[in-house]
Amino acid sequence: MFELKLNNKTIQLKWGTWSMREFCKAKDISIDKYFEFLGGNQYDLDNIVKLLYIGYKSACISNKQEIEFTEDDVCDWIDEIGGIFNLEGQVLLYLKYIVEHTVMAVKGTPKEEKKKSSKVRLG
Repeated sequence: MFELKLNNKTIQLKWGTWSMREFCKAKDISIDKYFEFLGGNQYDLDNIVKLLYIGYKSACISNKQEIEFTEDDVCDWIDEIGGIFNLEGQVLLYLKYIVEHTVMAVKGTPKEEKKKSSKVRLG
């Protein structure tokens, strides 16, 4: 999980398959468009807010906690951590976290190579 460190609290954010699906539903895009979006170098404010909020919801679901904040609260979080244009800030680190976890979700766990079996002839 990613920890978004605010002045007086830490918000857990999680990214994985559920989050990718939620983002695609929220933006009404296919998974192909999601990958294009991640590969692009321009993120608009609405997308950043959605990525943070969906990550927050995903962490709440995983931790079996109530979802108590809204996308409006996410905007306050962004202000509190120095905005989206702080190049060494938490938003950029979170976007890197998303990319890393998207790659992991797509790759999955490598399958163990099948062992060659010797054939036995009957008959």
